[in-house]
Amino acid sequence: MLQSLSYRPKRGYAKILLTWYFGALLLAQTAAALFYAYGFPEHSITVAYALCAFPFLCVKRKAPLKFTKRILRITAAQTALLFVLCYFVGNAFFAALLPVITLVGWAVCLPLDNAIARRYLRKACRKLSESDVTVIAVTGSYGKTSVKDMLTSLLDDSVSPSGSCNTPLGIARFINSTDLYYVKYLVLEFGARQKGDITELCKLFKPACGVITGVCPQHLSTFKSFENVVTAKRELAEYLPANGFCVLNSKDEYARGFADCGVCRKVLSNENIAVTTENVDFGGTTLAVTYGKTTKRVILPQISSYVADTFVMCLQTALQLKQCFTKTISRSIYVKQTPHRMELVRGANCYILDDGYNGSIAGVTSCCDTLKRFECRKVVITQGLAECGKRRAELNEQCGRILGQACSFAVVVGKNAKYLVKGLADTPCKFVYAKNLKQAVAFAQPHLNGGILLFQNDLPD
Repeated sequence: MLQSLSYRPKRGYAKILLTWYFGALLLAQTAAALFYAYGFPEHSITVAYALCAFPFLCVKRKAPLKFTKRILRITAAQTALLFVLCYFVGNAFFAALLPVITLVGWAVCLPLDNAIARRYLRKACRKLSESDVTVIAVTGSYGKTSVKDMLTSLLDDSVSPSGSCNTPLGIARFINSTDLYYVKYLVLEFGARQKGDITELCKLFKPACGVITGVCPQHLSTFKSFENVVTAKRELAEYLPANGFCVLNSKDEYARGFADCGVCRKVLSNENIAVTTENVDFGGTTLAVTYGKTTKRVILPQISSYVADTFVMCLQTALQLKQCFTKTISRSIYVKQTPHRMELVRGANCYILDDGYNGSIAGVTSCCDTLKRFECRKVVITQGLAECGKRRAELNEQCGRILGQACSFAVVVGKNAKYLVKGLADTPCKFVYAKNLKQAVAFAQPHLNGGILLFQNDLPD
């Protein structure tokens, strides 16, 4: 839990007290106390704890604990603290305190971890400042990774981290392990969960230019309000230098609204560029791209309805960096599908559309716009939208309604099921509940008939 929150307990570590894991700890604690009260020897309590712990070792996690050096340090501190408590007090009283003891272990290691982090960051910043690399920052509530990956493919002599590497330490680790000698452009994804995160990344890695993909309600559990999301995304446009530029997604009203902030030059993504979607099929998308008096055709592996907007933002960025139109178009053959972002795979008796990283209402809308282009049966397995804060019910009900208008059958999973169903009930789409992913797939299979099975958002353990 701590690792999944980037070692920041304030982002929701207390939720562990509401899990079945903590319930099991309470049961173990109660049993141990009873053993102690009735005079059982200490080793019998240890055996009871071990028996309670064994089932947890057998549970397969989609995102298992990664035994990084930091985790090993925290585990060592936690184990030492447990040893002291058990030796001087007894081992019958601490099972229910394990979440707190883990936090104490984290706090004990924090000064050392911060010192190591600062060293990593200083090394990365020094390496960047000593190179001739131009840093390009990409931020927004959606589409960051897709834009980052496509832009890297379209630009000559450019590199970027793989996946959703968008935190200070993640970016620093990539820079420290990458040879920048022959690199002209470094394309970085800037993520944020609260105000100030983008500013922090800008101060560290000093982008010369940037792209803002758009803004929508996302990560509201940490941002607290949509206004804070807008403020956070605006930070990139406000930070970029006067001799830099920021490409704004012309299709997003909030991105367009950043045109007057900061000192850098703002460029709408569709300025002097026209793009028409000529064809979409299971093999990809064909675009007709016009710049000035020149029109070129581009074939991309993506099928998403927003691929044209993604391409326009990347093309505009390349043009602003003085890379010629023809060369940029010719490099489109290097564009690949970003994993888990509207990724289409051929299954045994259907097509599987993996949209596992779709965590925003804008992403759900775009996904369903794509589905409507295909004349076949569509089935969705969904857990809805996570981290919606106080708007959880509203946004998930809206999510269910949007999915129901595009799909004929839905399987809902997880804590947002009741809100999703409320939205689905307003549509012709039929739906069922499932306890877990395995059951959800079993429910979905009879309804496919060679159609599309959509996995919307990453499903929980």
